[in-house]
Amino acid sequence: LDRAHSVTLDLHKLGWQPASAGLLAVPEHHHLTPLHHHAPYLNADDDTEAGLPDLLGRSLRTTRRPDALKIAVTLQALGRSGLADLVDRTIATAHHLADLITRTPALDLYDRPTISTVLFRPTGADDHTVATVRRTLLQRGHAVLGRAHAEGRLWLKATLLNPHTTPQDLQTLLDLVTGTTTDLLTGPPAPEAPAAAPTPTP
Repeated sequence: LDRAHSVTLDLHKLGWQPASAGLLAVPEHHHLTPLHHHAPYLNADDDTEAGLPDLLGRSLRTTRRPDALKIAVTLQALGRSGLADLVDRTIATAHHLADLITRTPALDLYDRPTISTVLFRPTGADDHTVATVRRTLLQRGHAVLGRAHAEGRLWLKATLLNPHTTPQDLQTLLDLVTGTTTDLLTGPPAPEAPAAAPTPTP
């Protein structure tokens, strides 16, 4: 970091921030001088002298909402150790999901996760079935899974982001995947035949 001209941070996922929130850091304040552009309709000199706050020089996004404030509040509330704990718990949850997958004969794990993303797929299913399982779960409102191609095959992608996810939540997800796969490959159970009407007595 000490050799970097600038550093940007996107804390959207493992910082639990809005997608539009981000940080730009530079080693010396004067490196931000190009941001102090003069535009009379935004920072007229007489308005500035009169004490009105100008919009330039404060943000790259000028009139848009100050989402960086949310990052500052999060850091102030949780600190380094608090955020680290949330990240560690989320990564541990991803490893637990991988363990559950390896113990489920109907599922294949791509590899041990190194971040909070876990790739897996139903054993023996073709790519069309994998894609259909994903869409079916989404359309039914049961689960939101991503998709990724690796080693020439399509995989379901579970990105763990909630540090409060329980082992039961993970098992429920896998049960939904395996159950949906079974339904797609075997078809829904045939409806039961209606009971025969009783024969009228003469």
